[in-house]
Amino acid sequence: MPSKLLQTVPVIPSQNVEQSLEFYQRHLGFSEPFSWGAPADYGGVSREGLELHFYLEPGRAFAENYSLRLQVDEVDLIYVACEAAGIVHPNGRLENKPWGQREFSVLDPSGVCLRIFQEV
Repeated sequence: MPSKLLQTVPVIPSQNVEQSLEFYQRHLGFSEPFSWGAPADYGGVSREGLELHFYLEPGRAFAENYSLRLQVDEVDLIYVACEAAGIVHPNGRLENKPWGQREFSVLDPSGVCLRIFQEV
């Protein structure tokens, strides 16, 4: 294959694209939102070179079966902020995992599971 891969851009199911954009900005520090359609049926945000895109998917089952892992360098600080915002999944508290990562889980408004982790 002569072409070089440059980036992966997840396209995440969302029951409400504008709500998803706002959630990822408010709670996870993403910025530069964009959206198309009225109401929005596609949009995205970015942070530090990482892009996340969202598409309108009215069926919640799609989102509830979607998971995304975000590697960070200060998982404890992000956990404190997410805990204060009340968005940490009840079964996803911060803990060290046997595979050498410290992680916790958050559910976005559509039910997508975000596993936020740091290498230990």
